[in-house]
Amino acid sequence: MAKLYVFGIGGTGSRVIKALTMLLASGVKLSNGFDTIVPIIIDPDTANGDLNKTADILFKYQNIYNDVGTDNSFFGTKISTLCQLTDNNVSNISNNFKFNVDGSGQKFGESIDYNGLDDENKALIDLLFSKENLDADMTVGFKGNPNIGSIVLNKIVDSGEYREFTNSFNEGDAIFIISSIFGGTGASGFPLLLKNLRQVDPNVINSNIISESNIGAVSYLPYFKVSEQHEGERTIDSSTFFSKAKAALSYYEHAIFENKSIDAFYHLGDNSDNNMPYAEGKGEQKNNAHFLEMAGALAIFDFVDSINKGDYSIKEFGIEEYHKILRFDNLGANTKQKISRPLSKLSLLQRFLEKSMNPLLNSRGNFTRKIITEKFYKQDFYEDNFSKFMNYFNEWLNEMENNDISFAPFHNNQDHDKIMNFIIGREPTSNIFSNKAKGDIIIKGLDKEAHSGVFDNEETAAQFLKIFDTVLEKEINKILN
Repeated sequence: MAKLYVFGIGGTGSRVIKALTMLLASGVKLSNGFDTIVPIIIDPDTANGDLNKTADILFKYQNIYNDVGTDNSFFGTKISTLCQLTDNNVSNISNNFKFNVDGSGQKFGESIDYNGLDDENKALIDLLFSKENLDADMTVGFKGNPNIGSIVLNKIVDSGEYREFTNSFNEGDAIFIISSIFGGTGASGFPLLLKNLRQVDPNVINSNIISESNIGAVSYLPYFKVSEQHEGERTIDSSTFFSKAKAALSYYEHAIFENKSIDAFYHLGDNSDNNMPYAEGKGEQKNNAHFLEMAGALAIFDFVDSINKGDYSIKEFGIEEYHKILRFDNLGANTKQKISRPLSKLSLLQRFLEKSMNPLLNSRGNFTRKIITEKFYKQDFYEDNFSKFMNYFNEWLNEMENNDISFAPFHNNQDHDKIMNFIIGREPTSNIFSNKAKGDIIIKGLDKEAHSGVFDNEETAAQFLKIFDTVLEKEINKILN
């Protein structure tokens, strides 16, 4: 079995990894023998709100996976940190999915020891970088300056994390890189990382294997703008996004595409008026989730599907028909087939646990009486990990609805008696003789599966998830078929 190392560079990288985690939780699977995802987030802004939310989501996913085992549809793909792949006693290796970037917590001039240079070298630096560049505080990233990022991020190959990455890499493993092309961190980090991955260095363990491995990447063209309410004091200006993207693509053409140094490259972008509140970084940077970030996560699955086909490719993401509000039926056939059932099933589980918990506990059937008692919902698995992950999942879906181009396949106003009536365009019929929308259908299914004894040998957390999975799979198939 093989590992897929996913490098998420900058804020966009974090948000795409979040979308990837949600798809894995819902049951979307990797192909071609890949069974483990290793997310590696490279962002000098360690206090970034998007980064820290993604890290928390990844940890909660891991805890759920560890409690329910491997043979699952929900949460069925292993996610690992670099530290967990190696000796956990290795010093200075983070166990939190974050890649330490040396020198990023300083001003740029300090990181290159500007004051310690002789006059000739200072003169050269002054030609290449402005005073604003030298005074730039990198604790919140490179703020749209790839010229700064290219200097600082070139140090990542000297880090302990990079050494552990190369140590753990095996024949058959693959790499995927996520970045934006219109900012500072992603635009500079992607080509530098790719250059080092394709370089054979006798001092780097497994560099010969890594250099020949399958590598894919998604680079984001501008897909949002920042508000102008801080006009005059902004260091990030969305009016420069497209010019920066064009400059980066021109460089990529010669440095990457002509050399065919990448196996699959994905373009994503959106020219809609999707405005984000201005934030230079740290905790204030918490962009709403966007459909294109889920499309970027789908590029990862497509890349894995295409491995070993031997085709160098540059791809774009398309939909069946354009609407400002996207439903499942607006997506291409492959996308719809891959995500409609898994996302619908996890969304129905989230809704049931929110809207139907009291009817479930009051039913006193086989599920609540014999297996999943009320005490279960106060234990660490449910209260600290599963419940909070499901809140993140619901938040993620809701945020994708609040964009100029939104993804909104589900209704949001169901109660227990209409809970099955939640997929827009796939509402089950219901009349006085048939209550196909009632949550009681799910409760009866849970009791039947609990009574069957199929999962009696499982731990309680695994029983909970597998029984729900079995019941909801049947109901979703009825709705979507």
